Amino acid sequence: MAIVKMDKFNLFSFENNRTSLLDILQKFNYVHFNDLKVDDGEDYLRKVKNQDRLTRIDEKRSKLEYAINSIEKFLDDDEKNSIEKKDMSLDLLYQEGNNFRFDEIYPLLKEQLDLREKSQERIKSLKASNEELEVFKDLDVDIKSIEDSHRFFVEVGSIADQFYKDFDTDFVKKDFKTAMVIDLNKKESLNYVIAISSLEEKDEFREFLRDHGFSKANIKTHKKVSEKIALNLEEIEKQEKNLKESEAKIKENKKFLPDFYLYQAYLDNLRRKEASSEYFLKTKRLDLVEGYIPHKLKDKFNSDLKEVLGDDFVLDLKEADKDDPDVPIILDNNKLIEPYESVVETYSLPKYNEVDPTLLVSIFYTIFTGFMLGDLGYGLILFIGTILLRKYKDLPESTDKMARLFTRVGLSGCVFGLIFGSFFGGIIPLPGLIDTQKDFNTLMVISLIIGGISLFTALGVKGYMEIRDGNPLGALFDVMLWYMAVGGAIALYLLDGSGKNIAKIIMIIGMVGIVLTGGRENKSIGGKAAGGLYSLYGMSSWIGDFVSFLRLMALVLSGGFVAYSVNLIVGMLWPAGILGKIGAVIVFVIFQLFNLFLSTLSAYVHSLRLVYVEMFNKFYEGGGKKFRQMIENSKFINIITGGYNG
Repeated sequence: MAIVKMDKFNLFSFENNRTSLLDILQKFNYVHFNDLKVDDGEDYLRKVKNQDRLTRIDEKRSKLEYAINSIEKFLDDDEKNSIEKKDMSLDLLYQEGNNFRFDEIYPLLKEQLDLREKSQERIKSLKASNEELEVFKDLDVDIKSIEDSHRFFVEVGSIADQFYKDFDTDFVKKDFKTAMVIDLNKKESLNYVIAISSLEEKDEFREFLRDHGFSKANIKTHKKVSEKIALNLEEIEKQEKNLKESEAKIKENKKFLPDFYLYQAYLDNLRRKEASSEYFLKTKRLDLVEGYIPHKLKDKFNSDLKEVLGDDFVLDLKEADKDDPDVPIILDNNKLIEPYESVVETYSLPKYNEVDPTLLVSIFYTIFTGFMLGDLGYGLILFIGTILLRKYKDLPESTDKMARLFTRVGLSGCVFGLIFGSFFGGIIPLPGLIDTQKDFNTLMVISLIIGGISLFTALGVKGYMEIRDGNPLGALFDVMLWYMAVGGAIALYLLDGSGKNIAKIIMIIGMVGIVLTGGRENKSIGGKAAGGLYSLYGMSSWIGDFVSFLRLMALVLSGGFVAYSVNLIVGMLWPAGILGKIGAVIVFVIFQLFNLFLSTLSAYVHSLRLVYVEMFNKFYEGGGKKFRQMIENSKFINIITGGYNG
């Protein structure tokens, strides 16, 4: 339940050992490099460039991704589920990746993929052509030939409905001597016609057609339309046969898919290793590397370097400065609260000089979400559902962490469901300590109490950080005085008699103290006074923070009332015979699941807000950098490493 302690290193080694150095560093894994910059005056130093090698790797990765995506389209669900995740060492991954014959397999696969694509495009084009020709299939002439005639003017095309009525009327009024228009067909809102006139009236007739929305059809055939449609159908049949043959050959490559996944992990890790060299600086003969490793691994780091480089390196290793903004962050939490790291990371990792808030988040986030969910039935579905999901589905690490988070949310929902006596909105009566249908004031008070405990705990963390960093006065001025001012104000509202007077004194002492110390960083007396008054004005934000916690009550009530309404509908349908019972079951299942989705989503989002906005602003800044490991796991390959703590 802490931020892993880091050591900063500077490493000098010979350039000709760069490949061996990268190999051992990647096998070590827990190395985070600083991106070193070269000053203009440092002519003896240059950045290491490895772009040519990275480009070649990226080209292979692109081809491989195309191959994998193309083959995966032909997998059914059983085939997808049958591919198991493999555990292997980095050495074995590189060995098998180097030996895989991808450059021999890919050209053959690409050839069939290209043939398939050409067949698909040809079929699509032929079908589109037939669709255009279909309206002219009853025209028993070669349209292209008569349109190219030098004896008279002929055009085949269409007129939209909105122009066609006026076209008919205006054509009669125009009184062409040799022109005529023959209706051929109608499809949707288009009227297909053939327009004919003598060459003498050609220009005038063509202008008339254009003015009335005539659109010429582009019929690319010197055959009769019916003949062309028949030829196209024959060609479609031929292309569909080619398509099936190509797809059959593509499917034969399914056997390579596990090898493709392995090769993908190999290329990803190879690229990560080669890209790491671009963090290096170099002279004519030496490489300079700067970065961070976990403190517990410093001896192993030194011994691994000696094993590969012998005495041909210089290593400067020291504890990282707690105020160094470049120190990368690894959170070290036990399995119980580890899933809540995703909640912290979604906001921002802590800086190296802050505290790991995961334990605090795990306690209050669980309470918030469980309170908002507040139903035993919903909690059981989440709890059991996520356990079964993890048991029968091999999830990626991030997804598995999220599933474990919702397991805890579900369990919390069960606890609060028992407190509220709610099982799917009361479909089965349960004895509860609080009735969400009646005890509104109780829910409001509990929400505010939870809010007060949350905010005061967050403020207490700030006090701990000040004392830890050797600043007890900061803890007194920025924490204790606020406890007195805010706590005294709350006590003043709640207490009577002598207790009220004591609360007033405590509140006034706290407020005066805030005014006197809130601007202490300013130099002038006026600045100190203004800063202190502005700090005291910050008490108004506490009111908003407290009110925000009423969303705990609001969301449990909204979810409960929706569930209760669904149950009312179910109760009305149930007595209406067998059809009523079937309808009641359908309504219950569909709408209760929908309400579960909405309630869970609301609890997830609004709990994040309470943590990020109301609690974190009391002590947490964030902005830490995530530790960048040198080994990358993939969906189907898990590379065995010892972990940061060996």
